[in-house]
Amino acid sequence: MENLKPGTPGPLALHNEQFSKRGMLLRYARGRVATVWPRILIGAVVTLLLSAWFDPLLPLLLLFIYLVAELAETGFLFNLPALLERGMSLRSGFRIASVFAVGFALSVVAFAAFPMLYGLEADDGQLSLPVPFFSLCGILGPALTACFDLRYHRVASLLRVGILAASPIGIALYQQICCDVHYGTHAIGLLLTSCVTLCMALVWTGVYIQSRQKRSQRSMRSQALQRQALADAYMRLYDQKQEARRLALIAENANDSVMLLGRDGEILWANEAFTRITGYSADEAVGKSPCDILHFGEHIPDEVSAVERGRRNAEPFRMTLQNQRKDGTTIWLDTNQVPVFDEKGELEAFIAVERDITAIKHHEEQLEAAKAAAEEGARVKEEFLATMSHEFRTPMNGVLGMAQLLQETALNEAQREYVDTIQNSSQALLELINDVLDLSKMNASGVTLTEADFDPRACFGDALRLLRPQAREKGLTLALSVAPEVPQLLRGDHRRLRQIIMNLVGNAIKFTEKGSVEVSATARTEGDAVRFCFEVSDSGIGIAPEQLDKIFERFSQADAAITRKFGGTGLGLPISRHLAEAMGGTITVRSGLGDGATFAVDLLLSPAQTRPEGGAAPQPEIPTTLPEGVSLRVLVAEDNRVNRLIITKFLDGFPIELSFAEDGEEAVAKTLAERPQLVLMDVSMPRKNGLDATREIRAQAVEQPYITALTANVDDQSRQACIAAGMDGFLSKPLARRELVAILLQVAEQVSVPAPS
Repeated sequence: MENLKPGTPGPLALHNEQFSKRGMLLRYARGRVATVWPRILIGAVVTLLLSAWFDPLLPLLLLFIYLVAELAETGFLFNLPALLERGMSLRSGFRIASVFAVGFALSVVAFAAFPMLYGLEADDGQLSLPVPFFSLCGILGPALTACFDLRYHRVASLLRVGILAASPIGIALYQQICCDVHYGTHAIGLLLTSCVTLCMALVWTGVYIQSRQKRSQRSMRSQALQRQALADAYMRLYDQKQEARRLALIAENANDSVMLLGRDGEILWANEAFTRITGYSADEAVGKSPCDILHFGEHIPDEVSAVERGRRNAEPFRMTLQNQRKDGTTIWLDTNQVPVFDEKGELEAFIAVERDITAIKHHEEQLEAAKAAAEEGARVKEEFLATMSHEFRTPMNGVLGMAQLLQETALNEAQREYVDTIQNSSQALLELINDVLDLSKMNASGVTLTEADFDPRACFGDALRLLRPQAREKGLTLALSVAPEVPQLLRGDHRRLRQIIMNLVGNAIKFTEKGSVEVSATARTEGDAVRFCFEVSDSGIGIAPEQLDKIFERFSQADAAITRKFGGTGLGLPISRHLAEAMGGTITVRSGLGDGATFAVDLLLSPAQTRPEGGAAPQPEIPTTLPEGVSLRVLVAEDNRVNRLIITKFLDGFPIELSFAEDGEEAVAKTLAERPQLVLMDVSMPRKNGLDATREIRAQAVEQPYITALTANVDDQSRQACIAAGMDGFLSKPLARRELVAILLQVAEQVSVPAPS
């Protein structure tokens, strides 16, 4: 059994192969080849005896014939395994072996017939008795040998036995007929009796040998079955041994700590990784509980109870534990314990696998710290942007507010143009500030667009009106061409569109010393949308081909010398491209150094939802009074003096009782004391901001006012924060008088109180 290996045939397979047709043929061949030399030796001895009694030449000739037949058969049978491997069929092998068996039998018959054909005759002409008996003895040996080969090659054996058994009678008949040899009555009787006895002996011998061989085969098969059962058991033991060895190798050489725990949780065995991770040797650990030698961290009761619960319920469990090494170093272990049951289903032991995840924990802590730092950075950035927005918009509120008030005074044509320019320039500056702040918060999703119906011709006209003084100062021609197919009204974000126009035309004027700047616009319908395209061409310095992509990078210009000569931040084109992409379009450029530049803008806009009526409808006049019999108490919570002044001027002439608060706490106090119907609440104020003040007001059991936010933060997040705090409306700075009056009228429709005395 020690030599039995996986993949080798078992005893039963070897037995079946041995007694198969192929196996029988090969065993026949091996038996004949193994006994060839004894047969040749017997033939040589017989030849010597015959040579002593007769002429030596004829016995030697018979020996030669016998050797040829014997060696031919032996050569074939010796090479038979190789012939079968090369493709010879079993049927051919059996047939050829049968032919050689016939040849062997005939060569033996020749030896046996020689004494009878050439023996000494008695004086009366009859053959002497010893000669036939000599022939019968020569035939008997090979015939009996052939009986032993019956189960290996039945046909060959029967052919040999039949030829040898019939040969004495055949020889006698041949002598009687052809050689004129006369047997006496007594000799013939003895010859026939001898032949019958020979045949009966051969038959009995064959039957006996067949019976013995069948019993032997059954016994060998029984032994093969027993050996096969032993081999199967051995292979199972071998597989179990190999599996146990592999598991032992895995457990011993694993990077994770592997322990075998008893039913009570005591350590029975631990691998080398346990020592490497915990610092305790296996001898120090055996017999103790992991809880005794590995001190748990801060949550000892919870961890111990979870471990004990898993062992008590004989359930697998997994958890992360904070432990201490033998040297006191803190480590984190990911432990996974699985119960092992015996054949009866009773708990036998636990297998615990623990992985050192200290480095992972430290990495997680670093990630958490980095995340916290990133969130803090984002929060600081957001606060900075909010502060910058507030600081920018506060003075702009003063400029735009005063410009609006100035527009309502008596002005001549030149003065009105100046005021309009101040108003439009301030508005453009405010939008630029908004875009710069938006740029710092832009991501791949783009910016928020506010769609409304607008007049594209008016949009171009307003933008070019602001830039015309710059072009006139440089002696440039600023031309606008709008194709007739451009609709009178389109739907989109006209403020973003005007920003793109301002950036592109402003750049064209900046980089053109002489010549002209031309703006042309076209449009075509594409399904339910309108493809709106316009180009800005100039005769300026142009752009080198290798710099065409660089100009759309943030804070970048085609040449550093351009920045020193012409100035600029390098934000105009990046902002314009981002806005165009947000509107479903693109910006491309064609240029060559010294050949000017052409910027093409391709936008996908929607058709207008309202029909144009004879040109752009003029804006309605701003109301100057409230509905008859209605007056309001209005509280303005604003810490900036200029903003308070602008609001006062905007609301001058309305039947309202106006009061002011300069911080959030004062706003709460005056709201509770004066009970205003409308509170204009600045979000950013000292002591208490507008959001906290609103929450405090909403928490009071008083008649609640309509609270509108005044804020420089115009993003959606700020709007949601105001709504969440309890505010009803939202006004962005710089304030627009029309929007402020609209809020006033909205509140006036909701309340009706006597006019103040």
